[in-house]
Amino acid sequence: MKDDEEAVILKWVTKYKSGYDGRATKRVSNLPGTVADPIIEKIIGVRLTNLDTQDLKNITYAHRLSMSAENILGLILEEYLSDNLISSGWHCAWGETVKSVDFVHENGNLLQIKNRSNSENSSSSAIRKGTEIQKWFRIKADRVEYMWDSLNEICGTSHLSEEAFTEFAVNCLTVNPSCLAVEKENTWSG
Repeated sequence: MKDDEEAVILKWVTKYKSGYDGRATKRVSNLPGTVADPIIEKIIGVRLTNLDTQDLKNITYAHRLSMSAENILGLILEEYLSDNLISSGWHCAWGETVKSVDFVHENGNLLQIKNRSNSENSSSSAIRKGTEIQKWFRIKADRVEYMWDSLNEICGTSHLSEEAFTEFAVNCLTVNPSCLAVEKENTWSG
């Protein structure tokens, strides 16, 4: 039995360390593993006839770059919160070490964070049913309305804000540009 317990603990610690080591300020993001579908440029070109071939290529690369940024946004948010909530007794559950929970308070409270009000899938929502897991999202999906006041209330803080998060995100990419994967051939990379 002792070997089984040690294996479980080792697996948990390995997941936690992997998540912690993969935080936004330390990670090197992978380039997209797929290629753009050429028909997308054709479809856009038929609808917007004033665009030339280079314009359409720029749109494709801008979209891919935007998707790469969206892919790391949650990691940046999680690290910002980790840095700013630890003094209030909240600890990040790095590496999905607590199922469907992003932060655990020292008193046992559980918190799931999302970037947008519409970024939760049904299986993630279903897991919270019948639990004490609180949910918070940063921004409403249908308008620019930030929800920091509600997070400050949940966490017993007053210092979390969009301005501070934006500053953290800018600093994150300044310190670690490799956090955002940019294809060499991307026309926007200069």
